Amino acid sequence: MTRQQNGDRGSVTAETAIVMPAIVAVLAMLLAGAAAGSTQLQLEKAAQTAARQLARGETASVAASAVRRIAGSGATLASGNAGGWITVRTTAAVPVPWAGVGGWTLAAEATAPAEQHAVSSPTITGAGK
Repeated sequence: MTRQQNGDRGSVTAETAIVMPAIVAVLAMLLAGAAAGSTQLQLEKAAQTAARQLARGETASVAASAVRRIAGSGATLASGNAGGWITVRTTAAVPVPWAGVGGWTLAAEATAPAEQHAVSSPTITGAGK
């Protein structure tokens, strides 16, 4: 038997070598999106917790500690008190899996009514870092 020689030999290897970087990039983007979604959920929970704590009259350091515990050490807290309502904004950076790109900064806000016995607390800016 004689084997036929054709010009397609090795084409699958070449096609795979071209497609693999694209597949890796798509997977990296999916993982970065999942990390961003998880971080957003943590920020939402941290903002709600800090708003409740400040509305009860807890100190800014207690609220900042709760934000760091829930959303991670890189999370920041800013809050304000206007018209009997406490508003809290938490932010955190989400790195991307490829170098040279800054990533995303995510934020979440929550509002809670200040309780009657809670003393009017000053605005907290950048607490948690």
